[in-house]
Amino acid sequence: MGLDGSNPVNITNHPASDLDPSWCGSGTLTFVSGRDGNTNIYIMSAIGTDQTRLTDGPAADHSPACSSSGDQIAYSSDENGNDDIHVMNPDGSGQQRLTTSAAADNHPAWSPDGSKIAFVSDRDGNQEIYVMNSDGTGKVNLTNNSGGDSEPSWSPNGAKIAFASNRNGAWEIYMMQSDGSGAFPLTNNGTADGAPSWNITGSLLVSHSSRDGNDEVYRMSSVGSFQTNLTNDTSSDSHADWEW
Repeated sequence: MGLDGSNPVNITNHPASDLDPSWCGSGTLTFVSGRDGNTNIYIMSAIGTDQTRLTDGPAADHSPACSSSGDQIAYSSDENGNDDIHVMNPDGSGQQRLTTSAAADNHPAWSPDGSKIAFVSDRDGNQEIYVMNSDGTGKVNLTNNSGGDSEPSWSPNGAKIAFASNRNGAWEIYMMQSDGSGAFPLTNNGTADGAPSWNITGSLLVSHSSRDGNDEVYRMSSVGSFQTNLTNDTSSDSHADWEW
């Protein structure tokens, strides 16, 4: 759809569910689909052509995220019995497992320079946001509270991370420095807000919210002001991602 929510166009049309779109380089999108019997990751052109499966197995593969250079895709897979973070090349080759915790690791997000990956893990008893080097080394806990923290998204300059948290009872969008300090809420709606995504200049965010009774996509400034509903219909709209 357009930046103001206008002219939405359906680019996948399949009886199965197609979820979690993520922009990659060269005008392509990754997404998740169960169309082949298992949950796998696919890639397609920005207009929906050339839909190609990248992962193929009995595991559930989800949460794809492309590096800013477009040369790597991070994703979560439970092929070893629980969710771990993996990476692969844009054609599906070179699949490599980066985390080996007995906990569930998911929602990877690349730093703009491709040197680090933020991710979500419950290895300490509840969902927290961690960061590691792109080769899986140097894991550091960025958040530490009794609530759940999820869906990290790096700002284009790498200085901040937007994320979803229910630390105050309801899922809201928060912002913190990339070292985990200075976290503060951008939304305060008492509903379910999640999946923040930055525009290329770092001035705007999109996220989804159920504040109007069903999931809709909203846009706001990077400080939480000017929250605007971009979709307004009876369906469920979620997990938007800005083109880059």
